[in-house]
Amino acid sequence: MNVPMPEPASLGHGIHLIPAPLPFKSPAWVNTYAIEADGGILLLDCGTDWEPGREAIRDGFGQLGLDESAVHTLVVSHLHLDHVGMSARLVKELGCRLVMHERAAKLVDRYNDTPGYVDRLLRIGRAHGVPPRVLGSVTGDLATRPEYMPLIDPPDHTVADGERIDIGDGRSLEVIHTPGHEPAHICLRDSRTGILFSGDHVLPRISPVIMWDEDLGDPLGSYLASLQKLLGMNPGITYPAHGTLIDRGDERARQILLHHDRRLLDMAELVRSADTTAWEVMLKSFRPNLTPLEARLAFLETVSHLEHLKMIGRLQTEQRDGTVVFRR
Repeated sequence: MNVPMPEPASLGHGIHLIPAPLPFKSPAWVNTYAIEADGGILLLDCGTDWEPGREAIRDGFGQLGLDESAVHTLVVSHLHLDHVGMSARLVKELGCRLVMHERAAKLVDRYNDTPGYVDRLLRIGRAHGVPPRVLGSVTGDLATRPEYMPLIDPPDHTVADGERIDIGDGRSLEVIHTPGHEPAHICLRDSRTGILFSGDHVLPRISPVIMWDEDLGDPLGSYLASLQKLLGMNPGITYPAHGTLIDRGDERARQILLHHDRRLLDMAELVRSADTTAWEVMLKSFRPNLTPLEARLAFLETVSHLEHLKMIGRLQTEQRDGTVVFRR
């Protein structure tokens, strides 16, 4: 059952939720957070660059009695279009500074390079057994960069793990670098309330997709380590970038860890029964009749899991006619 997008709401402690719709079915919206700060407002995440999203943010400020022109800082949790897509527009319109993790500054060119992304995806698909007749349909929707995903600029200011973003009156947002879903992903922890702004790292109903990228080492291993790191901080009330608010962030993080443990076990068993490619494992691990986007994400998630199993010594690979085959 689809959950309707919530209305803008004041959550207390100077924190305000402003959901912004997205131009695709899932996720249907992104949670942006307006946080009252010294000298104005800090906005966390901004959604894609399309007019319904822009109107939702503008109207949300009005409904909550906030002055949008008071936004002096836009913090983006990570370099995915549903979080950073509108950043250039808001920086221009509001005159605010853009803040991201220091690793984002080195990845903006990759975000802006659609042909490069398609080339990487095709290379991964060919290497891991996607049939040629299917590969075109899985990547076909990437031929043209969508209008709601314009090119973005590098951040004006970068932050590192453990740094604090001062918001005044002795209050700050602690930066927690949580790579995995995306290399520059950060969560923020409110020093006054302990509330965790988890971005896509901890979500209420799903686990964020962990996409394989041959240039980024072990994305799943990074994600699992980031979850363990967060667990060590005992997160309680958690405000995610999608879906409903989470009462117990630590409990939800443990559930996600268990989900990945089970998926790793299931995929290892599939390989144990017969040498196989990542594409074949994906077909057996996910439901049928996936859309091209869903198939692409499921495939990249499968490669991440199988490559992680290889890196921890539970699987091996060999090349057969140019295709990576996983074996016990």
